[in-house]
Amino acid sequence: MRRGRRRGRSLLSLVVLLVALAIALPIAGVETVCRAPGPTAWALPSGHFGVAEPDYARPTPDSVLSYPDWDIVYAHRDFAAILQTGDEHSFHYLPSIVDYWTSLCAVNRMAAQQGDGEIGKKARLSLAGLGFSLEISIKGAYESTLGWVTAAIRGKTKTSEDILAQWEAGDYADFIGQWPWYQYSFWKQVRRLISLPMAGTPSVTRSVERRLALGLEWSAQSLFAQLVSAGAGLSDTPRAIDSVVGGIDQPQLAAIPDLVIVRAVAEGKWLVRTPRYDAFTRAMLALAADGGEIYEIAGNDRIFVTARAADGASDALPGARQLFSEPIQSRPGWRRLGEESPVAGLAGVIRGAQERGIEIEHLYDY
Repeated sequence: MRRGRRRGRSLLSLVVLLVALAIALPIAGVETVCRAPGPTAWALPSGHFGVAEPDYARPTPDSVLSYPDWDIVYAHRDFAAILQTGDEHSFHYLPSIVDYWTSLCAVNRMAAQQGDGEIGKKARLSLAGLGFSLEISIKGAYESTLGWVTAAIRGKTKTSEDILAQWEAGDYADFIGQWPWYQYSFWKQVRRLISLPMAGTPSVTRSVERRLALGLEWSAQSLFAQLVSAGAGLSDTPRAIDSVVGGIDQPQLAAIPDLVIVRAVAEGKWLVRTPRYDAFTRAMLALAADGGEIYEIAGNDRIFVTARAADGASDALPGARQLFSEPIQSRPGWRRLGEESPVAGLAGVIRGAQERGIEIEHLYDY
C-alpha cells in the first residue's frame, strides 16, 4: 500500500513537472530568441498635452503586445468564414498555430525596443498560445479524420447541427472582438444543439456525430470559461481609452458613435473617450473618414496597426515599420500586414491607404 502511494506521488510529481516545463519552455523561448537590443525597463509615456486623468497614460509596448490575443480572434473569424461554404476539415489548423507563435515573436522583439513590457502579460500570452495550440490541435486532428468521414457520408446538404455550428462560429468570432471569450454563453449553444429536431436530417450519421462532438466541445468550453471567469473577476483592466483628437468641429466629433468628448486640451483639440477593442478602431476610422486627426492615444505617439492588402502590396502605412506579413485563410490572395506606426498623421495615412484599396483592420489600444 505504501509503495503504491509513493508511486502515485511520484507520478503526480512527474505530471506537475511536465506541465511546468510545457509552460516554461515557450516563455523562455520567446524571451531569448524573440528579442532585439533596446531598453531593459519600461515607463509610462508622458504625453504632449498635459493630460493627467487617471488611467490615461498606458505603456507603449502594450499596443504591440495586444496583437497575439487578436491573432486568435482572427483565426476564429477565418474559421467562421470557411464554414459559410465548407466544413470544419477545410480549415488549416496547423498554419493558425504557426501564425500565433511567429506573430508573438515579432511583436515581442518590438516590445523589447519600446521598453519590454510587463513579464506577467507576456507570460499570459505564452499561456494563451499553449491553450490555443492545444485546442486547435485536438480539433484539427478530430475534424480531419472522423469529422471528415461523417461530412463525406452526409454529402453537400448540411444538417441542422452543421448550420448551428456555422452560426455559432460567426457569433463567437463577433463576440470576442469586443468581450472576453469566457463571457460567451457556450451552454446556451449546447441547449440549442440538444433541442434541434432529428426528423428530416439529410444524414443521421452526421447529425449524431455532430451532436456528440459539438456537445462535448461546447460543454468543456463552458466549464473552462466558468473557471477562468472566477479568476478574471479580480482584474482591474480599464474598459475605455482616452485620445487627443481634432481637425473637425465639435458637433461633428460628438456625432461619432461610441466617442465621448471629455474636454478641450488645446485650440481645436479635444480629449475623447472610447471603448477599447473593436469599438475603438471603429471610432478612430470614423474620425479619419470625417477628415479628423489623431494626435495622441493614451499618451503615446506610436501604435500597432494591422491592415489587409492584396498579395504583393508594399507596406500599408507610409512611415510605419512592418513586423510581419501573413496570408489570410478566408481571403485567398490577401495578406495581413502588421505595422508599428506613428500616431501623428495616422488619420491621413489611413485615408491614403484606403484610397489605395488597403483595408485598415485594427488599431491596437494599450
